[in-house]
Amino acid sequence: MTEPADHKYKGTRGSPAHQGLGRLRRANSKTPARQGGWERHHEDSEFTDQHGERERTGHGGETLLARFNRLVQGGGITSEPGEPGEICGINGTAIQVRLPDGRELPCSIRQVLKKRIGGVKNPLCVGDQVRLRPDESGGVITAINPRRNQLERADSHNRALIHVFAANLDCLVIVSAMDDPPFKPGLVDRYLVIAAANGIPAALVINKCDLGDASAACALYRSLQVPNFAVAARSGAGDISALRDFLRGKTCVIAGQSGVGKSSLVNALYPDVAARVGSIAEAGFGRHTTSSARSYVLSDGVRLIDTPGVRECGITGLKPLDVALLYRDIGALHRLCRFADCSHTHEPECAVLAALASGRLPSSRYESYRAIISEDLATS
Repeated sequence: MTEPADHKYKGTRGSPAHQGLGRLRRANSKTPARQGGWERHHEDSEFTDQHGERERTGHGGETLLARFNRLVQGGGITSEPGEPGEICGINGTAIQVRLPDGRELPCSIRQVLKKRIGGVKNPLCVGDQVRLRPDESGGVITAINPRRNQLERADSHNRALIHVFAANLDCLVIVSAMDDPPFKPGLVDRYLVIAAANGIPAALVINKCDLGDASAACALYRSLQVPNFAVAARSGAGDISALRDFLRGKTCVIAGQSGVGKSSLVNALYPDVAARVGSIAEAGFGRHTTSSARSYVLSDGVRLIDTPGVRECGITGLKPLDVALLYRDIGALHRLCRFADCSHTHEPECAVLAALASGRLPSSRYESYRAIISEDLATS
C-alpha cells in the first residue's frame, strides 16, 4: 500500500516498536487478523496495510507516543532557532536542560508549545531533545524533537491517566531485590511487557544477592534472552563490573519498586555520581531517595536515568493477544494452540495450559500473565 503524500506521521510510521506487534500478530494468525486495537496499531505499517486506511478516521485511539510526535511535528527541532539541549531533570514544574558543553540551565517552556502538547499530565520528560533560547533566568524551550520511544505506565489510581518517565532510551534496566523487599517476578514481567511494547531493550538486575540465592531467577530470565546481573550494590559484590561493561554507551532508565536499591546501584557502578547527586539535590533535583526523574552523564558515554520508586507498574492500551505475544515463552507456544485468539485461560487444546501442566512453562510466568489480563486489561 502506498503511503499518502500528506501522511502526518512521516518519520515515525513503520518504526521497529510498531512493526514488532504487527509482525507478531501476522506470524501467529491462523485467520484474518481482527480489526480492533487501533489504539496500539494505527502506525503499524503491516497491520494498517492489511486492513487499509479506510478503517480509521482522524487521530482517534492513537498511542500517547504517536500523539506527542504528531503535536510537536509542526514545532520540531529544526523549526526554531536556539541551542540544542536535552532535558536532564524534572521536579514538579521545574525543568532542567543540559547543553552539549555540559552546562545545565533551569528552563521554562514557550507558551505556544505548552498549548500544543497540552492535555497530558507530564507533557515533557527526561530524555526529550529540545531547543532553547537562553535568558536572564536560565532559558526558554522553543522547540521539541519527536521521540524514538518512551517509558510509560498507567496511574495506579486512574487507569486512564498515563505517566511518562523517560524518552529516547537504549535500555530499560529493571532492578529487583532478592529480599527486603522480596523478589517479585510479576513486577519484573510487567516491566518486560512495557519495554517490549515500546521497542525498548531490557535487562534485569537482581540486587541484594547476598540476602538470598539469585541463581534460579537469573537462569529463568537468561532462558528468555533477558540479560541479567546479580549484585550486592552496597558492598560492590557480584556482577558490578559486567553490568558496567553492558551499560557502556547506552542511554538507560533504571526502574523498580521503592527499596530495591536503585540509587545505591548507581553509586556502586559510578562512585563519582554520588558527589554530583549531593550538589544537585541543593537545587531540588536528584536526591538519593528519588522523588524526581534525573539523568546523569557518565565518563564512558552512559546516560543513566533514575526514576521515582514505582510500587505498581500498570499496563494499559494492549489486548490480551498482545500481552501473550510479548511474553517470549507464551508467545512461542501460542502458535501451537488450536484457536488463533486463544486467551490461554480455559480453551481446549491450549498449548500454554499444556506446558504449564507439564512443568515446561514456569508457574510464575503464567501467573503474571494472568494477572495482567485479569487485573490491568480488565480495567484499562
